[in-house]
Amino acid sequence: MIHIVPSALIFGPLLDRSCTRRVIVHHSASPDVPAAVIHGWHLAKGWSGIGYHFVIRADGAIEAGRPIEKIGAHAGPGVNPDSIGICLTGNFMEQPPADQQLLALARLIDHLEVTCGAMLEVLRHKDVAATDCPGTFFPWPENNWPLERALTNEKDPGNALAPWKKSLVEEAAAKGIITGPHHPDDPAPKWFVLAVGLNIMKEMERHEAEK
Repeated sequence: MIHIVPSALIFGPLLDRSCTRRVIVHHSASPDVPAAVIHGWHLAKGWSGIGYHFVIRADGAIEAGRPIEKIGAHAGPGVNPDSIGICLTGNFMEQPPADQQLLALARLIDHLEVTCGAMLEVLRHKDVAATDCPGTFFPWPENNWPLERALTNEKDPGNALAPWKKSLVEEAAAKGIITGPHHPDDPAPKWFVLAVGLNIMKEMERHEAEK
């Protein structure tokens, strides 16, 4: 579960996005600023408001930007209609993003894939337009992100597991949502999904009974 800080931004006219097949990653090329400040910058350009759907701050906080179901204004007319724009604050022409920003980015992308019900292509702004964004210090490809570096196991040195995935499994087990050992990258058969759903319902019922 991720937390997205809601915004109270007011937008001009926006168009609905009919499909989502990719995520475009950006940097703000600025100090660490909130989504509201970027919203003001984009309004000053005559746009309907912030062009990014999400802003990830230096401490890893995720802030909502443009409504997720609307077409963004972040990578050009050939890309905006089928993509979600995510902006990490900072100037990555000068320094790399913080590890917590990359962790938040990976978690957000996982969340979006669950929401969309499909794998999404992850691209940098520079992959679709003539720009340096998100900067030469932004690590790429994705498996170079710090959170994706292998946690080596002496018995299975080829088994790489992102720390946040391991933490999610441990937290779910501690709360009784799952039982027994599970690898977070294993496919989930229907019986497992049903079992998890029933366990969540049991936890909710238990909490209600304790009130």
